[in-house]
Amino acid sequence: MTEIVEILTSILSGSVILSTPILFSSLGEIYDERAGVLNLGIEAIMSLTAFVALWVAYSTGSYLLGTLAAIFAGGLIALIHSFACVTIGINQLISGLLIITLADGIANFGYRSLPVTPTIEPLKPINIPGLSQIPVLGPILFQHNIFVYLAILFAIIFGFILYKTTWGLKIRGAGENPVACDAAGINVNRIRYLCVILSGVMAGFGGAFLSLGYIGLYGRGLAGGRGWIAIIVVILSRWSPYRAILGSLIFGLGYSIASNLIGIGVGVSQYFLLMLPYIIALIVISFMFKRTKGPSALTVPYRRK
Repeated sequence: MTEIVEILTSILSGSVILSTPILFSSLGEIYDERAGVLNLGIEAIMSLTAFVALWVAYSTGSYLLGTLAAIFAGGLIALIHSFACVTIGINQLISGLLIITLADGIANFGYRSLPVTPTIEPLKPINIPGLSQIPVLGPILFQHNIFVYLAILFAIIFGFILYKTTWGLKIRGAGENPVACDAAGINVNRIRYLCVILSGVMAGFGGAFLSLGYIGLYGRGLAGGRGWIAIIVVILSRWSPYRAILGSLIFGLGYSIASNLIGIGVGVSQYFLLMLPYIIALIVISFMFKRTKGPSALTVPYRRK
């Protein structure tokens, strides 16, 4: 019985950890899409920023500088997407695919060009005094590194801003009825620019977590589909930062079950177990697709008349 409890605790604790990069990226994408722009490049931006974070942290010995470099790189790549989609009016799907190629190319070229293979020790957990000692619940919720706590905090803050502030109202308006927003004196394209850049910044946090807070190294395809899963979480959450917490945990649970079962050597093919998050994604999309309705002006460029 004790062994079963330990396994379940490990799985649930792992789901919180593995939901973190998904939650970071989905929060930025929620704002992005709420403003009317789709960023399909999230996956590649996560991989690129994971590399940048690792390289800078390894070179300087500072996890903070590594994280700042990652969010700067993510914002810079997203700025290119902003210019293409908002200023020029390129099809957002095409621009997103180009961003994938660009970010992946930069990350892989940069990694292969390094004279050494950078590795670091992942950030240590911060045990919340008192709460971390609670049996079962403590290890699941209160024994994680700073990135995990930041992701939850950001979700709460982002939800408050989106639903309770004038700025949040402008963001929602830019994605629902940009013409009316413009008539009210709101700069729609500026809002879209900022929200797209924010999506890159948040993907940067997700990438920094992967290399600095979880794995401690870089490899091709490090994001492992988490950027695509983040876009599904946006749909699952119905563009709500609060519900994105639950959506991310669902997929984090899939990743955690797979990794834990592989770790204990269960008699099931590891390749099947690694498919679990994507099987969950297919099931979610199948059931949720007809029940969700995105922002009315999503993927529609706005031109002031």
